[in-house]
Amino acid sequence: MQIPDAPWIRDAELNGVPPYDDPDRSCPVCGRERCETIYTDMHGEVVGCDECLTLWEPEEWHEEQKRLEE
Repeated sequence: MQIPDAPWIRDAELNGVPPYDDPDRSCPVCGRERCETIYTDMHGEVVGCDECLTLWEPEEWHEEQKRLEE
């Protein structure tokens, strides 16, 4: 007893696999294409991507703010 292939498998064998449509992966803030991660705030608003945002330790950020105020 043979189990027949699913219709989409037969279609791929006959017609080939359709090209993969790569979804838009650009950052809506800086425009960088193919960014890895897009970050949002607590309200769901986009704030940037892994390229245009900087990760800070809280102490370092406060020290930098003090330095900039001087």
